[in-house]
Amino acid sequence: MKLDYSKTAFLAIDIQNDFCPAYKGKDGREFPKGAMAIKQGDEIIDNINNISAALKQKGVKILATQDWHPSGHVSFASSHPGKTPGDVIYIPVSEEAIEAFYKSFPDIHDPIPAAMQQVLWPDHCVQYTNGSAFHDHFNTSVIDFVFRKGYYKNIDSYSGFFENDRCTLTDLYGYLKENGITTLLMAGLATDYCVLYSTVDSLRLGFKTFVVRDACKGINNPAGSIKNAMAIMEGRGALFVSAADLT
Repeated sequence: MKLDYSKTAFLAIDIQNDFCPAYKGKDGREFPKGAMAIKQGDEIIDNINNISAALKQKGVKILATQDWHPSGHVSFASSHPGKTPGDVIYIPVSEEAIEAFYKSFPDIHDPIPAAMQQVLWPDHCVQYTNGSAFHDHFNTSVIDFVFRKGYYKNIDSYSGFFENDRCTLTDLYGYLKENGITTLLMAGLATDYCVLYSTVDSLRLGFKTFVVRDACKGINNPAGSIKNAMAIMEGRGALFVSAADLT
């Protein structure tokens, strides 16, 4: 496939211990099953490492996101007495944030709801814990920049671009614009949450966006959510490629 490598970035999303099954590290250390382990989630790491190494040599920016929650985060069921993982709450969206978004992006007309739906999860990716660390077999040495997300206590962040209010930016968009990036290649965990939201936002912001099909794994909760996520991404204009297309 033809890419302008100087204007392309590869984004590896949330390759962290809490999203992966138990495994043995490079030094033989045993890592336990993550708090939100995705079945076979670590099977994509070799493809991600191979893609990163190949594209790095061609001048592509290699980026990663990292879920980075404080203790007591709003997305944790444990932060809400009487709630359990899988329950849903609604959180108001700041009118000031909505107004600031439309001022910054006058050409985007997506409606932003007055309240955001928040699925509650087990405690995961708590800052400075083993669960929040990158998987030991993920080659971080080639990464140009890591974007942490979900570090505000009262708002979650699935997308690498926006918090879950859909209007508060992370640092990713500014970095891409500053570096003249126009094309993004998406991979990582999980297909039906953070990959989906990052891809939709990438398209929403005008980037040409590819999803590396065999470098993503999903949760599939609720059942069918992976298939639904793939359909949404395709419907919004995402293109699908394989790791072999990039290495």
